[in-house]
Amino acid sequence: MSETGHSKKRSSILSNNLLRASVHVTVVAVLAAASAAAQAQQAPPPGATGTNADDTTPIQEVVVTGTMIKRANAETAEAVTVLKADTLKEQGITSVQDALNTLTSNNPAISISTAVGTFSGGGSYANLRDLGNGRTLVLLDGQRLANNAFSGNAVDLSGIPFSAIDNVEVLREGASALYGSDAIAGVINFITKKNYQGAEIEGTFDRPEENGGGNGQADFTLGHGDLANDGYNVMITGSYQKQQELRATQRNFSAEGYYPEKGYTSTNNPGSWPGTFEDSAGNQYQAGYPACEGNPLLTTDFGNCAYRYSAATDLIPKSSEYSGMLSATKALPDNNQIQLQYFYTQSLVTGWSGPMFYFYGLDPASPYYPTAGQLTGIGTTTPPDLAGGGDAIYTDPYNDRFSGNINVEQRVLLTFSGHNLGWDYESALNYSKNTNDNRNQGGYPNEAVQAPGGVLSDLINPFGPQTAAGQALINSSYINGVYALGVDSRWGVTGHASHELGDAFNSGIPATFAIGFDVNGEHFAYHTTPYNDLVSAATGLTDSSVEGARQVQAAYVELDVPILKSLDLDISDRQDRYSDFGTTNNPKVSVRWQAADFVTFRGTASTGFRAPTLFDLNDPNSLSASSSGTMGAGNPDCPATGPAVAPFTTATCNTQGLGLFGGNKALTPETSQNFDLGVVLSPIRDMGITLDYFRILLKNAIGLVPVTAIYGNPTQFSNYYVLNNTGGLTPSIQEAADCHPYTSAGCGYITQTYENTGRITTDGIDVSVQYLQHTEFGTFHEDLEGTATTQFLEQQYIGGPQLNLVGWYNQSPPAYRWTHNLTVNWMSPAKMFGAGLTNRFYSEYIDEFPDAAGNIRHVGSYTLLDGFVSYSPVEKLTVLFGIKNLLDRSPPFTNAYQNNFAAGYNQLNADPLLRNFYVNVKYKLF
Repeated sequence: MSETGHSKKRSSILSNNLLRASVHVTVVAVLAAASAAAQAQQAPPPGATGTNADDTTPIQEVVVTGTMIKRANAETAEAVTVLKADTLKEQGITSVQDALNTLTSNNPAISISTAVGTFSGGGSYANLRDLGNGRTLVLLDGQRLANNAFSGNAVDLSGIPFSAIDNVEVLREGASALYGSDAIAGVINFITKKNYQGAEIEGTFDRPEENGGGNGQADFTLGHGDLANDGYNVMITGSYQKQQELRATQRNFSAEGYYPEKGYTSTNNPGSWPGTFEDSAGNQYQAGYPACEGNPLLTTDFGNCAYRYSAATDLIPKSSEYSGMLSATKALPDNNQIQLQYFYTQSLVTGWSGPMFYFYGLDPASPYYPTAGQLTGIGTTTPPDLAGGGDAIYTDPYNDRFSGNINVEQRVLLTFSGHNLGWDYESALNYSKNTNDNRNQGGYPNEAVQAPGGVLSDLINPFGPQTAAGQALINSSYINGVYALGVDSRWGVTGHASHELGDAFNSGIPATFAIGFDVNGEHFAYHTTPYNDLVSAATGLTDSSVEGARQVQAAYVELDVPILKSLDLDISDRQDRYSDFGTTNNPKVSVRWQAADFVTFRGTASTGFRAPTLFDLNDPNSLSASSSGTMGAGNPDCPATGPAVAPFTTATCNTQGLGLFGGNKALTPETSQNFDLGVVLSPIRDMGITLDYFRILLKNAIGLVPVTAIYGNPTQFSNYYVLNNTGGLTPSIQEAADCHPYTSAGCGYITQTYENTGRITTDGIDVSVQYLQHTEFGTFHEDLEGTATTQFLEQQYIGGPQLNLVGWYNQSPPAYRWTHNLTVNWMSPAKMFGAGLTNRFYSEYIDEFPDAAGNIRHVGSYTLLDGFVSYSPVEKLTVLFGIKNLLDRSPPFTNAYQNNFAAGYNQLNADPLLRNFYVNVKYKLF
């Protein structure tokens, strides 16, 4: 799947043969759109043998991501993978997120599923080399986009219009020397369709075999005018996609939400239905135990009615998205052209996360004040003190929380480019903006209506069925609205030019020099709304208003020097000046050596620099659950037998804790050292093999100290504990009562704000094998991309050990020891029929927590097999039928705490839909 680097003759053979099968090729070796079009027209017919036809094909020079200099399409030293959009759609892929999931070098860190029950603002992100979404630079047509305003560290992939994409170039190595501060792990450049003429419509419809999670998408593309003949081109694309909700209870592997024998025991305890009574001494008593009637999602394992909240959540939230792009290009005199491009994407996500939990004072005069006969002690044999009043902790079983966001991404790009006097040049004006809101769409209350002054209304029964008047009061408290708004905007002025210098070393190939500049600015703003004042007890979000701004000026140069015809040296350097972090310089050296016609060696070395993002610095403090698990998981102060050790109690050990999240203005920049070494082989005709070793050393990494470390060593991390006025920690269920705002004396939590945590070192090997055969039965193409991660050393806090987390889920998804994507495709001689199989594989890893017996758990390997067949009865029409997860494989169980309420499977890599059928229909109108 990777880019190749053979001699010109062999590269032409391989490139043309791959292009002939490109309808069914998942990843084609470094073929930019212009090169692909030029060579495809001159390729010999399918099944042709010999080399004469291919030998006469001219080598088209193009610019590939990772350089400013045009080269023959297979002669770069960079490790580049190219994904073709048309081929991805044949596999049922209809989003940018799913497209990048086919890359073994990419390990998703956040997906749209993690928007459920969080403040993330929806969205999905790239994560090359498992280094986090903020260290992968995402470009659209070589230009930057504004970051998502709520997750703030990276570009939201869901904002990129997939209908406008022609291909995706993925540079799998550091590129800070050319692209700037956040290109440490690599660059993903989405290339839009160019000079498109005609009109086509396309629809894709997905339906799982089991209920829930269906999806549909419709696209159109219209283009008019040919740049060469007419002097202009205008193109417009549009897309609409709708995703149906998938709930945890709709799949067997997630329906329970509670797996104690496997080490997952997270429940809301107290906070179920019937409710819990806490007396003035702090002892808790369960009403209705052991019958626990009124809620099917309960367990009595803890001696009370504990709520299995992970079963009451979405695995995939309901969402809809529409996007469009308008592009107008005009040829100008003297080999120049100008292009104006505008795109707009809006998505709406609505996630369900079960009922609200309440913690209110209870008036002894209430008609629903409990009697001793109603109550059973939780961890205590002391009779309840009913004389001094108390609190009710309960759930409204008829309530459903629906939260969501509207996320808008838009960009205007004006580009001027041309070729004159031996110079290739391009300049651009770029403005992009992300606007995001977090909103409550059902089930979030104004708690003052239910409990004026913090005391529960006498109309509401927390321990039994509601009267009509009580339920009416509860329902009247639910109000919808937007509680937070965020905006991230970016402007930029860029330009670069290249010129041949002459053949300095008599290699037969001229050296080339390039120079460029980049001036850009970014502004970030976030604030809560007046509506948040009414529901902040429910959301836990303290009123805030923050903003930040930054400007960066940069100059960069690149020099490509062919020392021999078979030996090429490329040197680049970039100087950046940040308005808030000073100046940094980052060089890169690349070498390519053609040792023989069938073997090429390549290598790069570079440094990187990543300033803290405006979000890292300014994200307002907010209080929420510190993890999906309990404070006692892996905590030595919460032993299985015997009393808990302060600041923990038996009650807090069995409940979720609270964490204070947010930015940190004391952050300092990250730096990196990147090394890559590869070999490209073409042992026989139509076969390409690449092996690339990568190593990245990241220093002064910005992140969060893992909650497992903070709870796992309370003594060492005592400065991360903010204790309440009783010397303890507040369970998340009591957030509204004791932490409104979080500065209240009765609020105890751990600190989870961003900080510089230490070093990360990762290395491994990318493997790519492509083989093409022309037979009398048609064209066959086999394609393997795999990544073996041999080391992932992470220092999770300053002064901490460097843990090798390869194959280990430790607060975040693992760096897999081995992942691969294998495709086998076929096309009939007349191109009327086609078929393909794809296998995705993830190796096993160690689970985050041991099982109930204290044994280390291993999460089994996960493999998926997808297949499709296609039929083109006429040239303009293609109908494709496919099945994803052919074998109906359920995800392997994990007890790791995910980024939202869902439990039991790795939501970032696994497919919760199970067997899924899809139909894709494409029709070219003209």
